[in-house]
Amino acid sequence: MSRRVLVLAVLTGAALLMTAPVSGAAQAAGISSADASAAHSAAAGFQDVLVHFFAQAPGAQGPVSVQVAPDAYPVYELSPDFVAGKPGAAPGDFAYFAVPARASDGRTATLWSVRGADGAWQVGNIASGDVEGQYARQLPAGAQLLHEPQVDAWYAVRDGRVTPLSEGNALTVAGYQRTVEARYADKLPGSAYARNGEAGGYDATSQVMPRGDGGPAPSGHDTGWVPLLILVGVLAVSGAGYVLHLRRHAA
Repeated sequence: MSRRVLVLAVLTGAALLMTAPVSGAAQAAGISSADASAAHSAAAGFQDVLVHFFAQAPGAQGPVSVQVAPDAYPVYELSPDFVAGKPGAAPGDFAYFAVPARASDGRTATLWSVRGADGAWQVGNIASGDVEGQYARQLPAGAQLLHEPQVDAWYAVRDGRVTPLSEGNALTVAGYQRTVEARYADKLPGSAYARNGEAGGYDATSQVMPRGDGGPAPSGHDTGWVPLLILVGVLAVSGAGYVLHLRRHAA
């Protein structure tokens, strides 16, 4: 399957930036309920953009109305410091708030709300589907939603354990660190893999990280350790510039 991603293009030419109650895990990482509220408000202002988004999607049957859900789920991506075994590093770094939306014909999308350079929350991406929401609703109370985009795996992190949300056995945080270190430590900045530019390597600035087999990360996301956006078209929506991007999403 694929996710259709609508990316907000910053007209000034600046680089692309990357309400449910916020869990204790999120608060410990510096993400507050006020942040969730502000992130949701930014997403809620995108009703008209969402209408255009659904209208441009394959299989669109005509005009739709769109409802933005009241939730804003904090999503974390696997941390390079954690992979490298840096003392005190948490498994994930905060990436974005996921705000689900639903069209009147039943189709769904997710807005990714991110903090801009000025500190204000804004929409960075819109992706088809409700992937983040589906996993977030499975979380035990107080757990953090962690995404490992290289293998498109989702986890609940709580009480020193990392539990897969699809299949697989739970690991201790230390056990999970050993697992991801074995997968990716030889592809961190400064590695021969990165210096040789094999499939991009991993670079903390450009946020590019392939799978361990050298192929592209099989993720529908454009945040975290997946290749940054390939810009393939431009839409004029609500007086601003938008870029339409398609990515393959592994089954």
